[in-house]
Amino acid sequence: MKIRDVVLQDRLAQLVDARTWTFNINLVDPVTEFKIWFYALNHDTGPNEAGCIPYLIEEIAIVDGSEVIAAMNGAEIFALYCFDHAKVPLVWEQEQGGGSNYWCLPITFGRHLWDPEWIFDPTKFRNPQIRVTFDLEAVAAVGANAWATGTARISVWAKVMEEGASPRGYLMSKQLKEFASLASGQEITYLPTDFNIRKLMVRAYKKAGDMTDAITRLKLSQDEDKWIPWDLDSADFIFLMKDWFPEYEFHLKKLADDNEQREHYGGQYAHGMAVGGENDDIVGISGFANNIYTLHAVTNAGSTTTDVIHWVDVKTRTPMDCYCYPFGDQDDPADWLDVSGMGNLRLILSQGTLGYTEQVVVQQAHPY
Repeated sequence: MKIRDVVLQDRLAQLVDARTWTFNINLVDPVTEFKIWFYALNHDTGPNEAGCIPYLIEEIAIVDGSEVIAAMNGAEIFALYCFDHAKVPLVWEQEQGGGSNYWCLPITFGRHLWDPEWIFDPTKFRNPQIRVTFDLEAVAAVGANAWATGTARISVWAKVMEEGASPRGYLMSKQLKEFASLASGQEITYLPTDFNIRKLMVRAYKKAGDMTDAITRLKLSQDEDKWIPWDLDSADFIFLMKDWFPEYEFHLKKLADDNEQREHYGGQYAHGMAVGGENDDIVGISGFANNIYTLHAVTNAGSTTTDVIHWVDVKTRTPMDCYCYPFGDQDDPADWLDVSGMGNLRLILSQGTLGYTEQVVVQQAHPY
């Protein structure tokens, strides 16, 4: 193999408002991964309390005209990378005034980073492009203490395989559906049956929300219950994810007052701890069960305090409030879900609470 890492775009100042940015892929060698890297600096006058960059990325898509090769929002890309690679991509989030924020959102086309067979081959397409849709104004509306004007940047890196690739296809990951949760009833999604399925992911998000309240049961059904791969209570589904996936760990630099809540992006049944940073405050956290925690902080003298900089160590199997099911041996394409001959394949989600945003993502093996 002969592999190189290519900087296609270096810190372009494009993230200034709500817009769509399009970048032509001018490569001829196969690409195992595109890293879409975002940077933004907090306003220097106060904490950026709502600046989780993946929440502001409405879509990153790889397209060729009307053909969609990959398409997900920032949170989905982050979570799927965790489930695919058993680790988190680069995260460097800070909330204090003047703090830098780095988030890398990679789109991978193979089973691993050096997969020579399942890989994106630009020569198979006419005019492939990366399309990024974002909305920093969603945070700016919170107030002045968000991003410092003109500091946001975007970079694109590609891992290119010049020699050794034998492309047979690529992993196509797409959001199929987004909907608002209901207090009861079932939400049915008909899954595609054109290409075999490697992973299925469902996100159920609301700040301070409980994934298992939004979705109480998950069921997969072929041909009106002719075959049911799984029909599980949502809490049991997460417990089984402990067998399917490792824990993912990342660190956040947060700022909050005593008894104030912050998000940790770890979803349900996450756990973690906090330590003080750059001050003499004594810190602790509670309420880590959902996607938030509550900070508790006192000075050395024992009085409560404000604007406490602290580090949070997050460990989770449900990053960004996502359920995920891996079909078969993830390294063996013959073991992924064979959809040939299926009349229909339905994902049936039992609903339990209003106010959540829910999304369905499927990863398929797309042959050339």
